[in-house]
Formats: sequence, structure tokens, C-alpha cells
Amino acid sequence: MIGAKQFMIMPGVLAVLGACAGPIETRAGYDGMGLGGVGIGGLAAVAVVSSDAAGGVSDAARSAVAEALGRRNVASVVAQSGEPRVTVSIAERPSSLAVLTDDGRVVSGAKRRRLLQNCEDRTQRLLLVFETAGAPPVRAWAEEDHCKGDFSTSLMPLAERAVAALADRSTGVTLRSGRD
Repeated sequence: MIGAKQFMIMPGVLAVLGACAGPIETRAGYDGMGLGGVGIGGLAAVAVVSSDAAGGVSDAARSAVAEALGRRNVASVVAQSGEPRVTVSIAERPSSLAVLTDDGRVVSGAKRRRLLQNCEDRTQRLLLVFETAGAPPVRAWAEEDHCKGDFSTSLMPLAERAVAALADRSTGVTLRSGRD
């Protein structure tokens, strides 16, 4: 039998236990002069390359980006080179560290620990660099902060947001549910 006092404590216990699940903020951005008059959606095909040695998370990131491009009707070839191309980079760092440019502009801000949070957040970031002949490179990115979540569950949402930023210059914050 649960008494009135124990019943009143239950919501607080459930809130603490459920702190790792809930809304996840996915931030996305876009930086570049444009796509030389050709949007990524207007391309028949694009090569998807990795910025580092292939393997594990890097291969999964390339595949997620290729899948996200396919949903936008852009055929993609996971390749080592080619033009036009999208270079995929992934990174993870403690969320308490900010990333700044040489001139002090914030590329990725630091995050403070939430009340009752029991682990350190890590920022997971996916960067896309679109290159085509005769045009400057265009960068699009998406990032999320996670306490317990890992890249395997974040890659597809990050790829979708980064491709949306690249294709539509869709920036800002979106929310999704999942393991924080």
C-alpha cells in the first residue's frame, strides 16, 4: 500500500529517472556564398566522401548523408573523390567547451550542465562541405548535446538536418524525442 507521503515523492523520482529521455535540440547552420546558381536539389548526382580514413562511425555518417540526399531525390555515390561532392566530417567533444574562429566568432557554443543532470554532455557534430567546380565551398552542419546518447542513434537526425541546411539553408533549432 502506498501512503500519501510516498505518493507525493513518486513524481520527483520519475522525473529524475526520466532525465535521460526527452526532447533533444538539434541545431543546424549554413555558411557560404551559395551554390554557384545550382542548388543541391538541382543536381543529378553528387559524390559523398569522408574527410578522414573510412571506418566505423565515419562510414555510417557517409551512408546517413547519402540516404538523406536520396530522400531529396539527389542520387549520391559513396566515393573517395568526384565532383560535385559533399565531404562528411564528424566530431565529438565535451559540451562545456566552445569552438571559436580565429577572430573570436562562436562556431559552436558551450553548454552548461542542467539541474539534476548526472553526467557530462558531449556535443556531437556533423559537418558537410559542398564543393563544385567554379564556386566557393559551402558548409552546412548539425549538432546535438547528449549525456547518454551515442552517435549511432544521432547520425540520421544529424544527417537530415545538415542536408536540409545545405539544400534549403534551413537553420535554427528543431526538437526531437530520444535518449539525451
